[in-house]
Amino acid sequence: MDFKISMVKGQPVWDALPVGKIIYYPLEKRDYRPFAQVRMCVNETDFFLRLWAFETRPSPESVLMARLAFAPDQKEPYLQIRVDSFGGMDCTVQDGEKKTPLALYGVLPQLHSYRGEDLEGEYWGVVVTLPRSAVQKIYGTDPIAPGYAMRGNLYKEDTAPKSSHRGSLFPIDLEQEDPFGPASFQPFVFVNY
Repeated sequence: MDFKISMVKGQPVWDALPVGKIIYYPLEKRDYRPFAQVRMCVNETDFFLRLWAFETRPSPESVLMARLAFAPDQKEPYLQIRVDSFGGMDCTVQDGEKKTPLALYGVLPQLHSYRGEDLEGEYWGVVVTLPRSAVQKIYGTDPIAPGYAMRGNLYKEDTAPKSSHRGSLFPIDLEQEDPFGPASFQPFVFVNY
């Protein structure tokens, strides 16, 4: 199973992009599995990631996270973008046990957080705009092109005792040492419609 990332010109038209649903909550024994979604696209200069979760009162520990490996033949390094329900963001490059803040590569993503309500309920979310130059600096090349497949997974988690949960876009293998790490990564294919 893979997820398509659209290549666009100019700014994203979010409603025209494929939607990924974070629905795999393998460790959750209760019925609390917040519905969360993702949309991604790339243009000539930026990689866009839109994440949102339907939660009425998210705890301060409620986060959405993307782990993306732009070099699919390597499990690491991968980029981890972690955002919380209050608009905070943490971006790191994970390479084995070493975590390097993305800021040390001399490039930072932009973050736009939002909250709202629709017929589905109350939600919170973010749009992350990552300059493609970050991919170049981390991997030494920017391989993004039609047909190129990177690997990764997206997660919704909360570590607060009363609302703890952990879900993913792609299924995970609980037999792995780190089931939410590179062992759970699946392909994201760039397409130019």
